Amino acid sequence: MKVLFIALLLLVLSPIASAHHSRAEYVGGIEIEGKLLNILWRNPHPGFTIEVEENGQIKTWTIEGWSSLNGFERAGITRDRFELGDTLKVFGRISERREARILATHVLLADGTEAVLRREADPYWTESEHLGGRERWEAETQEAIVNAAEEDRGIFRVWSYPSPNYQTRVSWSLTESAQAARAEWDLIDNYAMRCEQMGMPATMTTTNPFEFIDEGETIRIRGYEFDVVRTVHMTDSPDPATQPPSIQGFSVGHWEDENTLVIRTSRIDFPYLSTSGIPLSKAAEVVERYSLHEDQTRLDFHFSITDPESFTEPATYEYYWLALGEEFGQYDCDVH
Repeated sequence: MKVLFIALLLLVLSPIASAHHSRAEYVGGIEIEGKLLNILWRNPHPGFTIEVEENGQIKTWTIEGWSSLNGFERAGITRDRFELGDTLKVFGRISERREARILATHVLLADGTEAVLRREADPYWTESEHLGGRERWEAETQEAIVNAAEEDRGIFRVWSYPSPNYQTRVSWSLTESAQAARAEWDLIDNYAMRCEQMGMPATMTTTNPFEFIDEGETIRIRGYEFDVVRTVHMTDSPDPATQPPSIQGFSVGHWEDENTLVIRTSRIDFPYLSTSGIPLSKAAEVVERYSLHEDQTRLDFHFSITDPESFTEPATYEYYWLALGEEFGQYDCDVH
């Protein structure tokens, strides 16, 4: 078995996508083939250990899967597809910082099926049957949309990111101090890499699913990534100024109309906008607007973040989620 290095054009990623977890350390492309020694089926990315013969010597490689477990599961790439001792082919990017480490975008399984781990990618071994990938993700997402109008649950369900790649529209204009702070952001050593829970507004800007739960006087929002739980006070809310700061802040909501939920969050004690490295001060406030379509299958969102220390005007995020009938358990992040 041998290692084959392949020259690739580096993909141009958005600042947010390129900073996600540990992807920034991976460049170029590499293909290896070897025996599967170990499986780590957990978040933020499933991982594998593969033994490869190189020039008569045995070398052990650490393989990190591209997406979270949710991304694997939506693509039909399940744990039972991998058996210890299997011979696998792996294609992906190689780490510039850690020896014998690959961020895998494609794996050719022992039965000849290709698992496309990067959900917006096309198959690499085009002669094989495949799981996942951009075309299948898009088709299967459309097929999975539930009859939400018949269920008539409104906003109170699990909402899923529709696109195989990051499509959320982001706008920000940074102050000079924020630009300087961002330039010092460590793409490798940061809260996401340490499996530390993110705070608002990063909580709500991931591509993993969210659930809205009606609890009468409050709405509970669960986020799959990092097991986030938020409480939104809908009636008889105390004055936010009297509440202690926290990483999720203090949220107060109201219904603008029967299909539009508006949430204002302040008292946020979290130092970053997201894994982009943009700083946030304790003066930051977030306004979320969720607009439910008439057929209840789509939920548009718009977030506005005000922080005079970081932005010359409010930063915004906007896109939408779909009702796909997903369920999710615990994220259970583990440092790798």
